[in-house]
Formats: sequence, structure tokens, C-alpha cells
Amino acid sequence: MSHLEQRRSVTCPLAQAGMRLKGFFREHGNAEGDTAKLSIGIDLDVPGLPAPLALQRSVIVTIRPHHLPADMEPRYAVQWAPEIPGPFPLFAGELVVEAGDDYNSFTLFMSGNYTPPLGLVGKGFDAVLGNRVAQSTAEGLLLRIRDAIEREFAADEARKHPAEPLGESS
Repeated sequence: MSHLEQRRSVTCPLAQAGMRLKGFFREHGNAEGDTAKLSIGIDLDVPGLPAPLALQRSVIVTIRPHHLPADMEPRYAVQWAPEIPGPFPLFAGELVVEAGDDYNSFTLFMSGNYTPPLGLVGKGFDAVLGNRVAQSTAEGLLLRIRDAIEREFAADEARKHPAEPLGESS
């Protein structure tokens, strides 16, 4: 088993993190917003290749609430597996919301373990390519969540404070 950790800052108030994540899950999962399943394709930079390697393997990510009694912020169990079985790492871990540097942002922190594919051969595969695949998958997931939350937050803020037409002032 191998370990991975990824963090991504989100420009949105910490107080809205749970609501915004629930909205993301509702859009990509069930109506209650407590489970999401989505596919992620990744581009992978491989040393020695002139351009990123685009892996078109669809990964099914499942996210479920995993709140612990002492948690002040949302926590989720995260798993992913390739939609079609093949040489792709299987991941199990968690996604935790952490406070940002101020109350206008928060951090998504994903950590967990993945199993390299192909048994013993997988250890070599993991050292050469598998770890990059797992890290890129985690990064792709966090970027997708971040981008959706920031887009929705910005749209809500714009509706609250419509721009003044040019040439008019208060």
C-alpha cells in the first residue's frame, strides 16, 4: 500500500464549506447531497515524454459523509476505482475541510492509501508511474470540487452585489 496527501485552498468562507460541498455532491450524486459519483480523466507528465500523457481511464469516485463526534468541520470518506478494471490504483481515504488563513477561505485536505495495481509488479509500476497517477487523480478531484465551489460562490456574490451600470454612481 502507498500513501498520498493533497491539499487545495478554496476561496469561499469556511462557514459555507459544508453547504457548498453538499451542493457539489447533489449535482454529482444523489438528491440528498450526501453521496457523489463522478468520473475523472487525468493528464500525466511523464519524464522523457514531450507532452503530458492523457489517460482516458474513467475513475469512479464515491464520496460519503464521515463525520466524527469531535469534528468542527465536514469530513468525508472517499474511494475511487477505475470504471473498467485495469492498471489503475484503488484509493480509500478521507476528505477533510480545514480552516484557511482567514474566514474567507478553507482548505480541502485529502489523505489515504491506495493499492498499486498488478501485485508485485505493481510496486515497480508505482515507483515509475502509479504514484503519479494516484496524485494526479487526487489533484483532479480536488480541483474539480474547488472550481465548482468557487464558481457557485462567485455567482451568488454577484447576485447579491450587481455591478453598477457604467456612467452611474451613487
